[in-house]
Amino acid sequence: MSEPVSGDAVEIPAWAWEREEIREALRTRDAGAILRFAQQYGGASQSRIAAATGLLQGRVNEIVRGRRSVVRFDVFERIAQGLLMPDHARLLMGLAPRRLRSYGVRDLMDHPQVAAVALTKPEAAAEIREVAAGADAVDVVGVRALGLLALGDSLLRGPLTRRGRPPARMRLLLLHPESPAVARIAEEVGETPRFFASSLRFAEDMLGALAEEGTIHLEVYRYRTTPVWRLVRLDGAAFVSVIGPPADPRGSLVYRLSATPPGSVLYGFDRWFEAMLGEAERVI
Repeated sequence: MSEPVSGDAVEIPAWAWEREEIREALRTRDAGAILRFAQQYGGASQSRIAAATGLLQGRVNEIVRGRRSVVRFDVFERIAQGLLMPDHARLLMGLAPRRLRSYGVRDLMDHPQVAAVALTKPEAAAEIREVAAGADAVDVVGVRALGLLALGDSLLRGPLTRRGRPPARMRLLLLHPESPAVARIAEEVGETPRFFASSLRFAEDMLGALAEEGTIHLEVYRYRTTPVWRLVRLDGAAFVSVIGPPADPRGSLVYRLSATPPGSVLYGFDRWFEAMLGEAERVI
């Protein structure tokens, strides 16, 4: 391999690095997909990619065509340099950022574990439905799940019950109707504790009917602690938001968490879910 020529670096628009297909290619270190991305969005020929990365043109051709894979980090580093890869993309691929940054909220938003941020739950809904459509294992921590699964038009109902797909395995944790937390949550949503507890039982009835249909392998559990986080875990992706924020309840940020290294945030939520499940009471 020759040294990359900095003047031949491939420039790719910043918005293109936010596309989900390239983010997935970076997470899985799919060098062929990354180079094809550079051809599509950077308008680069194989010879230009070769000059920018210091790879032989024949090698680039083999990678693009899927005839050769890349496993060495020094080669990924050459690709990153040649494509002027931004730091958030480098981190997704497991490479160190080009420059050190001070800690702060903006840095958290750019951290590879936080793969996406939506301002509201409605903004995140389309992506959640898309991921749910192909998910085999689903874990949810909610409050009563009326908007998540219990009702016919709820967020996960359509993607998980569509005709022709294999039944997903789902573990759903709901607030216990006799939990001391019922009064607090009822006050936050402007309902009486009695009505709120009744709605929790209604949700369980609706979920019981869904479980009998057999379109989902559904397990429902009750927990008694005060809910803080709403979690929707779909195979390797997790969407989390805060339960009970002030003002408009739809205004809570929704974070999509990634398992990219070091992955400690997602691991923390995985561990939290299993702890909640271990102390919960199964009702369905």
